[in-house]
Amino acid sequence: MKKILLPLLLAAFALSCTPKAVPAGGSGKAGADIVILYDNDVHCSVDGYAEMAALKAEKKQHTPYVTLVSAGDFVQGGSLGAASKGGYIVEIMNTVGYDFVTLGNHEFDYAIPRLLELTKEQKATVLCCNLIDLKTDRRMYKPYEIVDYGGTKVAFIGAATPYSFNSSTPAYFQDEKGNYVYSLCADTFFDTFQNFVNDARLQGADYVVALTHLGDDVNYDPINAHSLIANTYGIDAILDGHSHSLVPRLMLKNKLGQEVLYSQTGAHFDNIGILTISPDGKITNELVAVKTYGKKDPAVQSVIESKKKAYAELGARKVGHSEVMLPAKDENGDWLVRKYETSLGDLCADAFRFTLGTEIAMLGGGSIRKNLPAGDLRYDDLFNVFPFNNTSCIASLTGQQILDALEYGVGAWPTDFGGFLHVSGMTYEFDASVESPVVYDINKAFARIDAGPRRVFNVRVLDPETGNYEPIDPARTYSVGGTTYLLRDAGDGYEMLKGLGRDTGTPDLDLLEKYIVDYLKGEIRTSQYGQPQERVIQK
Repeated sequence: MKKILLPLLLAAFALSCTPKAVPAGGSGKAGADIVILYDNDVHCSVDGYAEMAALKAEKKQHTPYVTLVSAGDFVQGGSLGAASKGGYIVEIMNTVGYDFVTLGNHEFDYAIPRLLELTKEQKATVLCCNLIDLKTDRRMYKPYEIVDYGGTKVAFIGAATPYSFNSSTPAYFQDEKGNYVYSLCADTFFDTFQNFVNDARLQGADYVVALTHLGDDVNYDPINAHSLIANTYGIDAILDGHSHSLVPRLMLKNKLGQEVLYSQTGAHFDNIGILTISPDGKITNELVAVKTYGKKDPAVQSVIESKKKAYAELGARKVGHSEVMLPAKDENGDWLVRKYETSLGDLCADAFRFTLGTEIAMLGGGSIRKNLPAGDLRYDDLFNVFPFNNTSCIASLTGQQILDALEYGVGAWPTDFGGFLHVSGMTYEFDASVESPVVYDINKAFARIDAGPRRVFNVRVLDPETGNYEPIDPARTYSVGGTTYLLRDAGDGYEMLKGLGRDTGTPDLDLLEKYIVDYLKGEIRTSQYGQPQERVIQK
């Protein structure tokens, strides 16, 4: 079980208010249904956008009040997004005609300057109440907007997860000295959100619909959609993302005991959500499976096909062959690489160690995003494994620093954690029955490792001369390969590694291709990667 430090109050970021109780719900004046179509965590699965546009047109045949919204994570996670650094995705969404979006943590993956370019190109209004530029002490986007539907006013309020600092790249939020120059209001999040709910109500909003990228992981993220509902009032519905959960409809009690509708659509355009506010004031919703919907908007589909064609030549290039499928997820779609050693994690870690020539390689499971299929491998297959455009890095780490990193990597176990470490040139064991000594703060940044029993033990490093694994020496310095995200930028909260790595400038994707082509001679064999190689053993 993780320990949570009490956060330091960031008074400079807090918004003072004396909230007064404002009940949820409103009166229906519009005379027709208000329909809100929503998605979350599309991650560049662009084929669903033509269905979204067709559903929008269908709904407009019955009511003039149709609004399209996204709860974030749309520009990253697939080849079309990374090849254009999000540009292709924004063009497609503009064609569909989105009205409002909020920011997912992966909207930050191309760095803040690119985020500003993309959101300037976006025709939809970006709503995010908790992103502040500390250099100017101003919010970077509108916190909310009220839409008047024939006399019924609905406020849309957006928020990004405060944990974007670590689930994207921490260095993107810092200056050259490592000081944070952006805030996501972690220490005042609930009050910040409540203030804008109150303000929207005072401005005449009959309903408040929250577009959030918080997720529903109540065990690991203290600031989640459930805790937002429990700590606020005046919100009628939360359309959420981040955890990729399939939540058709869940009614949760707010701070005043009133019910709030909560929903997520899953991920990758498996479903489109439909929230309806009827003239009598009733709020209902449903999910429509994209695969069975059966209608596509031809104009949007044409744009999608043009973007796919632009990428096809690069993506279709053959790079090798695999005798076996290497998994990132299991058959149910649950992450394996975020809590277990996998053959794909072994392959990726080996790619870093061999191509960089280091003694050890370490790679967080969150960097590995998709199964590597059996059969002929195309460049696009490798890209789907490593879609983040991380560059490779080499660091000189003491054995003790490596031990601390390994301890941090299993600190959240058995919860899925993007920082769970896959290794090459090293093996380790861990005992999850031992209480983790890792201490976190509310921002999920690494704080410290307490004295006392540790989960990780029997750490051994490969001796290349003998081929044997020898006990790690805490005082010795080892060369370690990985990504700049892990070894330089403190990704996933690895503050003990911050600034230690040297950026090689070579993308992780290039290393993976080089390893398969040059070291494996284009063939991934079952004899080597058919099963995990027992580098990480959970007792």
